[in-house]
Amino acid sequence: MTNSEARKLWRRAIKEHFNCTCVYCGNNYEITELTLDHVKPKTNGGESLTSNLVPACRACNQGKGSSHWLRWMRQTFGRNYSREQLILNHIS
Repeated sequence: MTNSEARKLWRRAIKEHFNCTCVYCGNNYEITELTLDHVKPKTNGGESLTSNLVPACRACNQGKGSSHWLRWMRQTFGRNYSREQLILNHIS
């Protein structure tokens, strides 16, 4: 298996782990429609590790940008304890 193939499988596994759902808005998407978002943005020292990557739709990924995920999520969608806990469980 090449590095490229392994990377594609790794990215796919993260999306499938969350049932092809955007962790922020909670909507379901086709696997090819989801991006991977750095919960802690790379610009703030976040790394490309499984524990820092979550599936996000393009709109949420772009909307969040380099913002703190919880602050942005609450400003955009209000409090959603189950979605927040899902992310917290993944990153801890």
